[in-house]
Formats: sequence, structure tokens, C-alpha cells
Amino acid sequence: MVFFIEGDPQTTLANLNGSGANTQGDWVEGTTYPIIDDGDIADLLEIGYFPTVYRVCPNRMITEVGPLSSSALWTSCQGCNQYLADSPTDGSVLPNVNSPVICLGTPVDLSIRLQNTGTTPLTSGTIEAKRGTEVLGTANWTGNLGTYELETVTITTFTPTTASNNITYTLLATDDVASNNAVNGSITGDNSIMPEIEVQLELKTDNYPNETTWKLFDEAGDIVAQDPTTPYTAATVYTYDWTLNDNECYRFEIYDAVGDGICCDYGTGYFRLKANGVNILTGGAFDDIDVEPFKTSVAASVEENVLENGLSIFPNPTNGILNVNLDLPGAAVVNISVMNMLGEVVYQNSRSFGAGAQQAALDLSDIAEGSYFMTVLADGMTATRKVTITH
Repeated sequence: MVFFIEGDPQTTLANLNGSGANTQGDWVEGTTYPIIDDGDIADLLEIGYFPTVYRVCPNRMITEVGPLSSSALWTSCQGCNQYLADSPTDGSVLPNVNSPVICLGTPVDLSIRLQNTGTTPLTSGTIEAKRGTEVLGTANWTGNLGTYELETVTITTFTPTTASNNITYTLLATDDVASNNAVNGSITGDNSIMPEIEVQLELKTDNYPNETTWKLFDEAGDIVAQDPTTPYTAATVYTYDWTLNDNECYRFEIYDAVGDGICCDYGTGYFRLKANGVNILTGGAFDDIDVEPFKTSVAASVEENVLENGLSIFPNPTNGILNVNLDLPGAAVVNISVMNMLGEVVYQNSRSFGAGAQQAALDLSDIAEGSYFMTVLADGMTATRKVTITH
């Protein structure tokens, strides 16, 4: 079936039928599918442009898939078949809604969504989490899930020590359908250090400021700061000052309701997270969300963090050529790698540098557009930066 969602709260049923002052004509006459007039549904689905097309599978999972042609939409809908309850005994593991991004060395729960896609109740199951061939943990779940009911199951706690961690979740069960018993996820570790507890956010809005919101989360996942309730003004700089806890992992998230970031097609917006007036984390070119974790560390010595503190990259976003500035305590071989969000290395380079301020130019023009992590290794030190490539 096809459903049309009319999401403007100012539009009434009378307007849809072509009467009243706020109408664009009769949308109902001749329409062969239901029209639902509900602004709350539009808000829940985060509809930011028209048409936004969603696929709703029989297992109640909603996925944005469009706009697409009718034939492509039909092909997409066939992907629902693996989650169709047409066998007596069938448990499924579903992909997580979000892929966690966390500070290196900070524990995070490995959780997965378990759903009953069988026609009889699902009462038990064992779920395993693996990174490559390494078993990170297992969970023995018991309960009572009816058809299409689901539950989030926490398997174990994982502490990332590398930037990219691909996790495979597997339901270890002998049931009627094996194809939906495993799913992949990822945990991204970031080693960005904020060498202060007095942190400032500098935010410049783009030409559509009503699309921009943000939140700051602490290590427990609680919101400690967020955007004001008063509307933003276009192309305006705002600053916010925070006093944070020392030696704690925080996560800054910035959102764009339409999914085009705050730079660069519709204004030159940006965000900058600063300590002592120095830009530590910056960005602006993203889709619907950018996640930037950082760990506060007042006690971090200059020597221990000389690579982290002396590393800067520009321009970022880049259309191919990326300049890397380094400040090294001594001569060293510097290894630079760029990984995509799946943890696959798409670029590697190794060069010898002397002590002091150094600069290298990387040619990333052959890499597809998107977000990547660049890791720099030198003399036992590591630093990571997020890189956005736009052609």
C-alpha cells in the first residue's frame, strides 16, 4: 500500500479537499491511496524535504529509501522479505539505529535489537558479539516476544582502543531462517583531547538557521547543554561557554533537519570547539548529523600530547588536496592512513620528517566523497582527525 503524509500543521482536511483560504486545490479527488493529515507524524519521521519516501516492512521497521522510481521502490520493498513472519520459529537481529562514536578507552555497551519474525512466541536465544575472529561476549536472552515484537539486548561492554571497530552480532540458534541471524555494526573510537575544562562552542549559522540544532552529552549519556529555544538568525556567530568535568568523555552532536549540514551550499556556517582560544574540533560540512567526541584532560602534558596539540589539517572539507601541519619533538618517520566509516584503509603514506614544525600535502582526490578518519602515527604517538572530502 501507499500512504501520503500531509505534514504541514497549518493545512486542514478542508484545505486538502480544496476549500478554505489555505488551499492548493483538491488533493483527494482521484487519489487512489489514503492521505493522512498529521503534522506529528511528519515530525516523528523528520521529514525535511519533499518528497521523502519511506519503506515500511511488515516487521514495522521504517527506512528512508527515496525519492526513487516506481521500479526501484518495488525492488527496495523486496528487501522486506527476509523479515517476513512466514515460519513458525524465526528470530532476527536488526541493525542498530546508530553506530556509536566514543572516546578511545571509554567503555560502551554492545547492544543489538532482537525481533521475533516467527509465527510462534520467541522465548530464548544466545547472541554473540565478535570483532573479526575475537569473541567479545555473549548474552543468554530469555523473554516472550510475540510476532514482530522486539527488544534491545545488551551483550557486553566494550572499550575501543582503535579508531575503527567492526562488530558482527549473531543469533546462535537453529531456527527456520538462517539469513537474518547475523548483522554488522561498528564502533568508532576517537582520541581527540580537550586540554581544558573551560570549553567554548563557536557556532556560525548558514542561510537556513531554523534547521540547525545541537546537543552536548556527558559520559553517562545525559544532555548537559543544547541549543536555545529562541530561533537562530542566518549567518550569525553565537558563542557558548561550558565548564566541564576533568578526565571525562563528552560527545558533541550537531544536526541539520534537511540533511545538508551548515556549509557550504547554503551559507558558510561552521562550528568550532575551543580550549584556551585554540580550535580543537571544527566542522560544518555534513549531512543530517555530525558527532564529535572528546575527552577533557587538564593534566595532559605538552610532551605527551605534542603530536595531538600540534596537528592541524586544512582545508577541511577538502576537494582533494589536504595540507597537514605537524610539530614534532624530534626527527621521526610519520605514518598517515585514511580510513572510511567501515574501517577500510583507503589511503596510506609514510614520510620522514625532522624536528619542529613540518607540513605535508596529501592528494586525496581519488577518494570518493564522504567522511573519513585520518590517523597520524609518529614516535609512539597517535592523533586522529575527521576529514570530509567533497569533489
